[in-house]
Amino acid sequence: MISGTLMLFNWSLKMDSKSIYPHIIRAVFSFIMFFSISIAFTNAFGTSRTGLHFFETICFLNVLLITVSGVSYFVTAVTEEKDAGTFALLRLAGMTALSITLGKSTSRLVSSLMLLVIQLPFTFLAITLGGVLWQQIIACYIALAAWMVFVANLSLFCSVRCATSGRAAGMAGVILALMFVLPDLIVNGLAAFPPRVVPTVVSDTLNSIPPALETINVFERLRVLLQTDDTIVFFGQQFWVSVVMAIALFAISTLTLDFWSAPVEVGGPSENPALRRWSVGRCWPMAVMWKEFLFFTGGRSFFIAKLIGGGLVFGGFILLQRNSGDNSLFVLRGDYAWTAFLTFAGFLTLEVLLYSSGCLFYEIRQTTQSTLASIPLTGVRILLEKAGGCLVALVPVVFWLGVTLVSGYEGIARECSMTMVSSFLIVLGFSSHIAVILSLYTRWAALPLTVLISAPAFFCLAA
Repeated sequence: MISGTLMLFNWSLKMDSKSIYPHIIRAVFSFIMFFSISIAFTNAFGTSRTGLHFFETICFLNVLLITVSGVSYFVTAVTEEKDAGTFALLRLAGMTALSITLGKSTSRLVSSLMLLVIQLPFTFLAITLGGVLWQQIIACYIALAAWMVFVANLSLFCSVRCATSGRAAGMAGVILALMFVLPDLIVNGLAAFPPRVVPTVVSDTLNSIPPALETINVFERLRVLLQTDDTIVFFGQQFWVSVVMAIALFAISTLTLDFWSAPVEVGGPSENPALRRWSVGRCWPMAVMWKEFLFFTGGRSFFIAKLIGGGLVFGGFILLQRNSGDNSLFVLRGDYAWTAFLTFAGFLTLEVLLYSSGCLFYEIRQTTQSTLASIPLTGVRILLEKAGGCLVALVPVVFWLGVTLVSGYEGIARECSMTMVSSFLIVLGFSSHIAVILSLYTRWAALPLTVLISAPAFFCLAA
């Protein structure tokens, strides 16, 4: 029983150790760490606590990498089998729910934890730069490992719950985003209302949410570890809460795997010609662009949903500004304009990277690359049309980004310069090309690797 349960897990680890790509990724990661520590050594003269500043940067980049991995790499553990239609074959082969979750998710977690392990020899060099102790380094990496375990199992739950990888990634992304922004939204939202307007029961319930989320917040844990002079506790509250929640999510995912993965009867085409025309419509003159827009980016329905969602986000910033005393109906001022601009710029970045890392991998996953290559079009024409379909899908976020720029130009111009804008556009274009290339070789790891490679480039250009 135990050997059968661990069979897929052992096979996944062996395939990972035999494949050259994970080792290349770890080697590149080590080179980046070595390069970063070398730069820190050159800047150490004449400054204090250089090691602490370097280690803080490494920690927060790790948090970013782990979080993005949850939305792109861990989240496809089960949904890739559902997308390929091979989940039933695993069950026919005698794989239990526990063997599938262990083999498809935990093996990825073990492989990803290796990226944290290979950093230790380089980060210990930060001690020689001053400002950080070895106890702080060990405690921070324990906190990062706990956060990775939690994110991996949260992504596994989303992968089990959702039918497709896109839905699972969206669900995981929303949950992780709410974990970071919900405390500030609750505190600022309650502060915007006059006293005794919100019922006491509702207020007390909402006020209990930020402290609860703070216990698992890895940023808060890292801040305490790196800024305290007290005795370092290796296994803090954040570690135990993350591990317990990860175990609970893993158990729920295993127990509900068969229920959520049951085949669903798919209805045939609608009898109403108007509904069929709205759902698909006629093919465009550029067929590959039409296919990309309709089947990869979500089509017109998702286009309209993003347009309405952007309007709700913009309206939310207007409402928050009005609650603070400014009665403007359209104009954003000060920090509200800058925050709204950064929000839509972040949405644009995320959407561009998601489309870039998935447009070609989608063809590989569906084994349609040979069919696409047989079309009597040049490779350049096919790639340009695929890019065109993705660009059409970017219109909603670009539209609301432009609306925010027009309505809050003064506040944005005070915080932003043309150097920052040009650096952002250059790095965004560079990142999109890197994501496309990596998606051909590293599958779902393309997005986190792109973020890891591009983030230092942006700060170098902005400087």
